[in-house]
Order: sequence, then structure tokens, then C-alpha cells
Amino acid sequence: TAAGLLMPMPMFYVNWGRYTQLAGLVILPAAVTLSWCFFERPRRDRASVALVWIVVAGLALTHYRVLIFYAIFVAAWALVGLSEKGRWAKLKRVVEAGAGAMLLAGPWFINLMGGFIPHQLERKLVTPPGGASEFVRSYNAIGDLSFFLAPSGWILTVVAAATGFWFRKRRVLLFTLWWFILLMVTNPAWLRLPGTGIISNFALFISVYIPAGVLLGYLFGLWVGRGVHREWHSVLATLAVMALAFIGVHDRVREVHPERYALVTRPDLRAMEWIRDNIPPKARFLVNSFLAYGGTAVVGSDAGWWLPLLTGRDNTVPPLSYGFERGLQEGYHLWVKELTEQIQREGLEQPSTIAMLCDRGVTHVYVGQRQGRVNYTGPHTLTPDELLKDPAFLPLYHRDRVWVFAFDRALCDGAYHRLISPALMRGSPHRDSEGQRELAPKGT
Repeated sequence: TAAGLLMPMPMFYVNWGRYTQLAGLVILPAAVTLSWCFFERPRRDRASVALVWIVVAGLALTHYRVLIFYAIFVAAWALVGLSEKGRWAKLKRVVEAGAGAMLLAGPWFINLMGGFIPHQLERKLVTPPGGASEFVRSYNAIGDLSFFLAPSGWILTVVAAATGFWFRKRRVLLFTLWWFILLMVTNPAWLRLPGTGIISNFALFISVYIPAGVLLGYLFGLWVGRGVHREWHSVLATLAVMALAFIGVHDRVREVHPERYALVTRPDLRAMEWIRDNIPPKARFLVNSFLAYGGTAVVGSDAGWWLPLLTGRDNTVPPLSYGFERGLQEGYHLWVKELTEQIQREGLEQPSTIAMLCDRGVTHVYVGQRQGRVNYTGPHTLTPDELLKDPAFLPLYHRDRVWVFAFDRALCDGAYHRLISPALMRGSPHRDSEGQRELAPKGT
């Protein structure tokens, strides 16, 4: 109830679509719980170790940063658990769990070593605390803590941790130590160490619902446990949970803002269906994009970014992880960024831009319902007005604010051809049920 209904996170993830990190954070508690039990179980259990291998390997393949969260938990547990009796047996289990998970996830991480992540990690580790760029420092700022958790939530979380310390609860100590170390690792400059930016404060604090939820649950459990033999106390506790849940549902629903954050809308879904029916599978779409994260990565700014997922057609903006993993060619992340920079600098009509579209195999252009304005207010978006004025682009589809254009590949090699399905080539302009015109090719 606390994490799901009383805290802004993880509900606010719906606005961002930050589902890979959220998926990792869903797996993280399972990985921590299973590992914790395995490390401290009196006898070794084959089923338990196999389960730990599978879950931790799954976490490793889901989100790298959350995998670091898990590794910090193991380090925190080692500080506490290995100082007690049976430390060598426990250490053997830690090594066994890690080796098995690495074996399962190893093939992918071998591939990962050829990407950009190892170089980026190395660069951050050798950059002194004062040498981080202005963008890294500003991006790593903690910001408004009330955005991540209400002030009352922060206070109660601290009270819960202090209560656990007072009663010398080992689990509360370990759990608090884990997240304290994470905070230090996220802010190594506080200790005059390098590594700023490996984990951002933003990524850490949008995950704070996990420790806060656990500690608040512990505090609530103490209160309920003190009146366990009193029937009215249990009834009161149940009513309190139901009341808080009702209040929380109302607040959480108000935090979802699809009108501001949604990339894909219903008109886009209709257009995607039309594309699946009329545009060949080998088509490649130019889509709206902009430079994000201090100009280091290109991201999509309307439904065009989702074309590969929803239509099976390629586009010019890969998933955001492209900047960290091994690309399709040498310098892939720079190659992707080059096209967006070219369009922003020169525009679509310039011969150099046309040549680049030809070289990239672009056959179509998609302008989504949001017109390239999701999380972006700058200049240089693909606009229907601009494309309609350019004879290199032929309008094929228009409904609501969604447009699909064909790029005239005859400009590339002198042979007039477009990747348009035969059914579309034979079609004629018609009106849909809402009286809006769908455009078809004006001859061949």
C-alpha cells in the first residue's frame, strides 16, 4: 500500500515509459530476498541456488544500473553477515551465487564489452571529482526531494529506521546500510572520489519507494503487533489501510499525464495499422527526434519512435540503449546522431541532407499526432507544411495530425521507385468514417 498508493513512485513511471528500470526494480526485491535467504540458510539447497542464478541473471539482462543496486546489497550484506559465525561458508555461497549468475548472463556481457559502456565507465572512474562536466553535475543534482516522496514520508522513513536501530533489528540495519552505501556510491564526490554519474541521483531517488515502503511497513507492523490481542486494534488497522489506499488511489491517478508525456496516441495507432497494411516491411522511416542528455544521444519525440515495435518497419532512431551497447557498425552512436544534427543544421531541402537520407536507406517519413513535441520545445521538427512544399516527399496518408510521406528515391539513383504496396498503388483518395481524407499516391 505504501509504495503503490502513497508514494509518487513508481506510478509516475507511467509518464516516462521508463519501463526497463521499473522492470529491474520489480526483479530487484526478489533477487535480494532470494539471495539473502540463500546466504544465511543453514543448509545448501540446490533449488535455492538455481533460483538465485536465474533471478540475478534475469536482473543483469534487464537493467545494468539496477544490477549495481543488487551488487551494493551484496556488499552491505558482506559487511554484516561475514562478521558473524560461519563466515567462510557464507562467503562460499556468495561466490557460488555470483558465479552461476555470471555464467548465465555471460554471453550477453561478452557482447556488451564491445560496446560503449566499458569505455564510459572507465572514463567516469578516472575523472576526478572536480573534473565532471557541467551537464553531468547538473544532471546528477538531487533536486526537490518532495518530488520523490512527500515530506511526511521522509520523516516516517527516518523514524522507522531509527526505531529499528533502537530495537537492534539486524534486518533494518542491513537494509538501511544498503541504501546508505548506494547514496555514497551515487555521490562519490562527497568523499572526494571519482565516479560521478555512474549512478545518477535521479535514478536512485526514483527508486526510493523500495526502502521507504519496506521501512514504513516495518513501522506499521510494530504498531499492529502491539495490539495483536485486541480485536478493535486489528479492525482499526484495517480501516486505516483502506482509508490510506482510497486517498492514495485518487492522488496517484492525478499524477498520470498522457496529454503531456504520451508518444503514441489513438490516431497514431490507426496510422500504424494503415502502415502495416500498405507499406512494405523493408521500408525505413525518417522520424522526429532531438538531441538529449547534453547532446550525447538522439531520442524520438512522437510516435515515430515506436514504429519498429508497432509496425515492424525500421526507423532512424533506435532505442535509447543504442548509445551504450555494440552498434551495427563502428561508431554507431555517432552515426545515428549525425542525421539529426544534419537536419537541425541544414534542413531537409539541402542536397547534403537528401544525400544522407539516400545513404541511410530512408524510404518514408512519419509525422506523429504529437508533431515531434513530446518533451521537446526546441526548433527543427519535421512538419507537414515543410514536407508538403518539398517535391521530394509525396503525401500518402493524413488523418487527424498524423502524416505519412514517401521519399522519392529517384533522387538517389535516377530510377523512379517508391516502396509502396501494389494495393496502395492501385488505390484512390477516399474519405474515412470521420470525413477526413486519407491520401493515396497520385499515379506512378
